[in-house]
Amino acid sequence: MRGETLDGYLERGWYRMGQAVFTCHFLFFDDNLYSPVWVRLPLRNYRFRKSLRRLQEKVLREFTVSFRPAVIDEEKEALFQVYRDNFNGRLSPTLKVSLQDNEDINVFDTWELTVHKDGKLVAYSFFDLGKQCLASIKGVFDPEFSSYSLGLFTMLQEIQFGLDHGYEYFYPGYVVPGYSRFDYKLRIGSPEEVEFYELKSGDWLAYTNFSEGLLPIKMLTQKLFAAAKALQSQKIASQMLFYPAYEAGIFGYTDERFLESPLFLHLFSNVFPRPRFIIYYDIWKEAYVFTHCMPLEDLGFYFEYSMQFDTQEARHFLDFILEKTKIVESPDPEVLVSYALQIASYVKPSDFRGFMK
Repeated sequence: MRGETLDGYLERGWYRMGQAVFTCHFLFFDDNLYSPVWVRLPLRNYRFRKSLRRLQEKVLREFTVSFRPAVIDEEKEALFQVYRDNFNGRLSPTLKVSLQDNEDINVFDTWELTVHKDGKLVAYSFFDLGKQCLASIKGVFDPEFSSYSLGLFTMLQEIQFGLDHGYEYFYPGYVVPGYSRFDYKLRIGSPEEVEFYELKSGDWLAYTNFSEGLLPIKMLTQKLFAAAKALQSQKIASQMLFYPAYEAGIFGYTDERFLESPLFLHLFSNVFPRPRFIIYYDIWKEAYVFTHCMPLEDLGFYFEYSMQFDTQEARHFLDFILEKTKIVESPDPEVLVSYALQIASYVKPSDFRGFMK
């Protein structure tokens, strides 16, 4: 990939994963739904604050640091396995799978930073070079040395590399408001220095301008609650459900139209134990979509979770869902309610249950 091309993707809030580039606006962690926020650090006139300089000076006194074009070898794979075994979450089975999709080639201009203690590899990181930008891809460290903050240290050294070589921007990936695991990325600069990608405008703004009201998950939740209240006022039962399979289309079933919303309202939930009529909110069109759907049960094995959906307390629906017929699309929830009332005359719900369980 040409450096100018990588710069363009990074500028639009995309990022590298394996041998591809992607972007996302929703993530599931610990059975909850979040929205990531893509961040970057402008390097022009940037200076490390005192606490970051102290961290670097401490590590540089006791460890040996070096840079070179990236190489995946047995020593790095071995340390990756140690890191993986101690990581609270899911990681790729090997470093080669994580960085190169298990291929022998790398389409990116990737460099590495290694940290050694008395000749032993204790940490390393990989970062990609564009023409004017560099992107931090992966950091790995020996948990035995976690008191040295080597994950943050390698990121700071990547920034130093960018400063030394005249790069304009450093991209560390995303942070996740409400989920603190990624907050360390905000330590690289002050809120006035770090920038975030604002989806609606497509602009990079100082993090001081960030507000959780800008998050797609906040918009989605607010809109669906408004629709649920409108339905409730007409005695139409609905249930709000997380939908982890919202990216089902990536499995290659191109002839089918999958539901692509990570949160939806299951209408007539007191009649249909499995969703048949669904309302979701399209954040790009800024409109609700009322659709008739059917589960595609034979794809459920792709997920680790149970496919059981037999209690009224469920928060997730774990089959893959096909959109069969779009009933109506409108920015006004009352329009959807009018259609739901017509359908209700046929399904004749036997009782009413609250919209959020």
